[in-house]
Amino acid sequence: MDHAFSNRLLLIPLFQGFSRLDFLDIVEKTTFDFRSYKPSQTVVRQGEESHSLCIILKGEVECITDSPDHTYKFHERITAPCIVQPECLFGLHNRYAHSFKAIGEVQVVMLNKQSVRHLLSQYPAFQINFYNLICTYAQHVSGLLCQMRRTTIEERFRTFMQRRSLRPSGCKELHIRMEDLALELGTTRLRVSQMLADLSKRALISHSRGSIVVHALELL
Repeated sequence: MDHAFSNRLLLIPLFQGFSRLDFLDIVEKTTFDFRSYKPSQTVVRQGEESHSLCIILKGEVECITDSPDHTYKFHERITAPCIVQPECLFGLHNRYAHSFKAIGEVQVVMLNKQSVRHLLSQYPAFQINFYNLICTYAQHVSGLLCQMRRTTIEERFRTFMQRRSLRPSGCKELHIRMEDLALELGTTRLRVSQMLADLSKRALISHSRGSIVVHALELL
């Protein structure tokens, strides 16, 4: 394994807490499928089955989520290191819920299910890290679902964006018709237009026909 790849792998939460000897043992006994992607190439595609644990070691990717009824698309940028939807590897619904595309040059390592099962059974540190990862995701989703009911249009819009974001901060982009956004927020097209105009005046968003860019979700 390349020394630079090895060092980047150690930055991933799944491989933290290992002794140097344990990590070298993993490297010797595990098949790591290293891949490089050029700009605009798809790393994983929404709807495809997850057969491997995908870890982005270097670079920046765009996460794209297409709504079930195809009425909107949600975009956000994610910088490495990043583990791509580990919750999709096992369970009843093991299809990716988002697409990931390379923005620049991206370096990725894939671990097939057999390798992941081996690491889970043989290395307690990996097992604990993996469980922590899945539990954190489950707690985050549960927390979003149990939020208090929002009353204002702006609060509903903020919640709508938060529930579709993998990261709670940064720039987010939504491609949607005004009529469809009004339906999602349970209000009228006019009130949505007024809300967007107000947010735009406060420099929190920029918007054009069919497109809304939230400059920093944490400030919304």
